[in-house]
Order: sequence, then C-alpha cells, then structure tokens
Amino acid sequence: MSDTILTERVNIPYNQDQFPGAWPAIKAALAGDSSPEQWENATGRCLDTRLRHRYLDPIKGIARSRKLKGEGFLILTIQCSLLEFLASLRLGWNYSHGADWGDNFEYGDSKRLFVDFLRRNTPFLNFIPTKAKATTFYRDIRCGLVHEAQTKDGWVVKGGSSKYPLVDFDTKVVNRDAMGDAIDDYLANYRQAVKTDQDLQEAFIRKFDNLYHHASLAPDFAAG
Repeated sequence: MSDTILTERVNIPYNQDQFPGAWPAIKAALAGDSSPEQWENATGRCLDTRLRHRYLDPIKGIARSRKLKGEGFLILTIQCSLLEFLASLRLGWNYSHGADWGDNFEYGDSKRLFVDFLRRNTPFLNFIPTKAKATTFYRDIRCGLVHEAQTKDGWVVKGGSSKYPLVDFDTKVVNRDAMGDAIDDYLANYRQAVKTDQDLQEAFIRKFDNLYHHASLAPDFAAG
C-alpha cells in the first residue's frame, strides 16, 4: 500500500459554518438540505475524519516500519474490523449480542454480515465472488486473526500491491496491501453513491445516531 493511497483521498475539506462539530448539528443540516454537496461535506466531516484518525493513519504508521515481523497480521486484523464497520454502515445496522437478523436495525451474526458484504460489493466480489469463498475468508482469516492472533488452515499474509492478488484461494495468500487498496476503492465508490442514494443516506443517519449515542466524547464526536 502506498504512503498516500489511504490518507489523501479521504481528506475531503468541509465547511465548518455549514457543519458544526457535533453529529446532531450535522444531521439537522442534512435534514434542511440533502443535496449531494451537503452529503459530501457530511461524509467528509463524519466518516472520512473518523476513519483517518482511527484506522487509516494508524495503518500507515504500522506499514512504514517495513520490518516484516508481523506488521501484516496487525494491519489485516485492523482491516477486518474496518470491513465489518463498513458492512454495518451500508445497512445502517448496529451489533447487539443475540439480536435477530435485522430486527430494530440490529444484527447478532457477524459472519452473515461479513460474508454478504464481501460477495456483494465491489471491488471485493471480484476476488471473493461466492458465499463459500467469503465464508472461508471469514473463518480462516478474519476469525483466525481476531480470536487466535493468527490465520488458520495455512493462510499466509503477504504485502506488495503488485506482487499478489487480494486473495488467492489456491495458494492461500491474502495481500494486506491489496486489501488496503480495495478498501480505499470501496470508500471512493461509497462516498459517491451516498450523495444521491436515499437508502444509503438513511442507513448512514441510523448508524451515526447510534455511534453518537454511545460515544464517550460526544461534543467532538464528528472529529473522530
């Protein structure tokens, strides 16, 4: 992953006068004007800043070490966490342990959410096109990293965007740099789509309502 791919594209400027810092004010501004320009400002302020602070800049810092002594495992673990957030954001659903699928916009089945997201959204579906392959990714890579601190069933984490595909199910190689590029591409497509897609807009508002409700630093919530 290049040093610029995951940070510069998400640094979209916003108008502070149009969008004060806290989410309720941003939500109110969107209710008054839901134009594509307003949505671009809102996603720049809320989503992009949040992801840059919590995920993308930390990943960049880890990748800079170039020691090849475990960075790939840590980066891919963070990326898997980010993938689940992006999946839940797209639906506007929130995780609740034991929740029935979709009731009250909640889910208790991370596997289903993760698998459906990978096989239904570009660019991930180009590499993980079937439910079986997405399930393998979830079980052997995502769950292995999260629960066992390693991949399972012989999977290997590699780096170098041009050297390996995102996922190779024959050689069992997953490329953390290509995954970073794929996440970046997905975010670019999502930011464009949410400007005009009412379902995505409603989902975005539901998700950020919930995030704001649980935030420990609510007054500065939008800044990450």
